[in-house]
Amino acid sequence: MRIKLAAFRPENLLSHTSELAAQYGFDFFGFPVFDLVEKEEALSEIIAVFNEGVDIVVFTSVNGVRKAFDLCEGKIDLREKILEVDAKLCAIGPVTREELQKKGLRVNLMPAVYSTEGLKDLFSEIKVRDRRIVFIRSSEGNKEIIRFLEGKGALVKDIVIYQLRRKDITEFENLLEGLVRYKPDYIIFTSSLTFEIFFELSKELKREKEIFRGAKIVAIGDLTTETITREGLKVDIVAEKGTFESLLNEIKIYEALH
Repeated sequence: MRIKLAAFRPENLLSHTSELAAQYGFDFFGFPVFDLVEKEEALSEIIAVFNEGVDIVVFTSVNGVRKAFDLCEGKIDLREKILEVDAKLCAIGPVTREELQKKGLRVNLMPAVYSTEGLKDLFSEIKVRDRRIVFIRSSEGNKEIIRFLEGKGALVKDIVIYQLRRKDITEFENLLEGLVRYKPDYIIFTSSLTFEIFFELSKELKREKEIFRGAKIVAIGDLTTETITREGLKVDIVAEKGTFESLLNEIKIYEALH
């Protein structure tokens, strides 16, 4: 019998996630715990920063790239705008970088560790004083990196391209029933936010203990792990690299050793 995995990813990533799991010989069940809602007013902010000039553009996720290009489509050519101002592109992680490459853009900067601390290390190694840096990301983006860069004299613009709207409790209850019937061997969390929303909704339904019974917990990164353990749960596998594929590889290794 194949190992069963469960993960809670945005709708647009579920199909690819399922394909990756199958490549590693795993079964997969998943659903999003929140919806991604574009912020229409972000378009005018994007136009304004490119008119003023930009030195570095930072994309923190695949969804940030996709939502930005979707929002600009038919209004401005975002690729051409980036090329016109000769801005350097910074991507958090190889998946985000690949998405930008698909748009015909070259990524110049990528932190070794895909986190706020990784970004701090990256920007500590290059000149940022008086440089115009724009972040294009979600409403949940960490503000610590903005304060860090401003403290170093950078001129930072943080553009919220989309917001997260958690699932309606009734819809989540139906999805949760499917998860319980599936009986996963591993439950995967790719971010602190995903876990927090999942756990919050599960607690509202008073089913948080039932969900994790008999399943091992897998997390990407130390921050997600800390968020999970604060709720008294044990994390069995921590994937240090910020990609879903590396996480699947960690599960494969764990299975081989146990």
